Amino acid sequence: MGDRVCNLDEVIDRTAVPTLKFDGETMQSIFGDSTLWPSWVADMDFKAAPEVTAALAQRLDHGVFGYEPGTEALPVAVVNWLVTRYGWSTSPDKIVTTPRTLNSLSVMIDLFTAEGDGVIVQPPVFYDFKLLISANRRRLVKNPLRLEQGRYQMDFDHLESVAAQPENKLLILCNPHNPIGRAWSQQELSTLSEICSANQVFVIADEIHGDLVYRNRYTPLASVSREAAFNCASCVSPIKSFNLAGVANSMIVIEDDDRRQLCKNWYNRFEVNKNNVFTNAAMLAAYSSGADWLEQVTDYIEGNVKLLGSFLRQNVPAVKLIEPEATYLVWLDCRELGLDARQLETFLAREARMATNPGYWFGREGAGFVRINVACPRSVLETALKQFEQAVTRLLGDGSG
Repeated sequence: MGDRVCNLDEVIDRTAVPTLKFDGETMQSIFGDSTLWPSWVADMDFKAAPEVTAALAQRLDHGVFGYEPGTEALPVAVVNWLVTRYGWSTSPDKIVTTPRTLNSLSVMIDLFTAEGDGVIVQPPVFYDFKLLISANRRRLVKNPLRLEQGRYQMDFDHLESVAAQPENKLLILCNPHNPIGRAWSQQELSTLSEICSANQVFVIADEIHGDLVYRNRYTPLASVSREAAFNCASCVSPIKSFNLAGVANSMIVIEDDDRRQLCKNWYNRFEVNKNNVFTNAAMLAAYSSGADWLEQVTDYIEGNVKLLGSFLRQNVPAVKLIEPEATYLVWLDCRELGLDARQLETFLAREARMATNPGYWFGREGAGFVRINVACPRSVLETALKQFEQAVTRLLGDGSG
């Protein structure tokens, strides 16, 4: 793309095509209103990279959509992307292609544990982790994060105690973490890896938000040590960073030969291993030539986060921004509003006119918080924030509560 500047301020009518995030019937069923500001689904309101849309258009113009062979170019592009940007050295033969990340997680929970085994998560964390663990008849084990002076930290002492229990066989790491926005440091990841390795707890690292880190470089778990690499499976995908959730696949990077072969055998057995011509084109274009677009989008999202933080400090000081280091998903501390979890959920929908993710969806540790999505044009965010300010002002009156 070179010097091409993307117009991220453009407001695009997403209702022109089917879209979950803006679907009125879905919002009505979940939030009781079809006309809210949609900030509850983790995708962006920006057009994909021009290189991606050009690749898709070229494939469409060809007009023949028969079977494609597996392409060597895509895994090579992924490996080059990871080593160039993050110093994570792996090889194409370590990659298993899957339909989506949640599928990857579910398959590995099934393959790497037995019914009744414990799977460790670190709440508040993406709510589908709990659903997948339950669906596979495994036991949810919590290692809650600690909020200290506005920043979340891992509780390693508690992690050691639950990892030491032999029935707990797996940990699902969210890196960067959804919803709190932490990009875990190399030291934090090293400590987690050492604890898990010492206790024979295998780690699944959900790292699909890894490309969207603001200032500090994203550190893949598998890059911190050889021990970490062989005791984890890393889920990567361009679906979040390149806004390709409706078209792209996911991938698992597994250094351990036995575990990787188990996964490959599963996907071969159930024939969940066929190529999609548009998926191939989009992913290859993203990893080969989408870096400039990604940098522009990341800068724009960081600008939205700064706007949000400044607006809250000046106009809604009762609500605190948990300063994110990554992702376009932002975690807000609303506990000073004096509402319980259900009251806060109702307030956001009915008064603030916002379809958001109530914090308790991410575990009881998230009660009193809310997750919003700021990957939208700045003018849209500004309008939503004014709605929010007016609603809080009505709630708190003159500030006496």
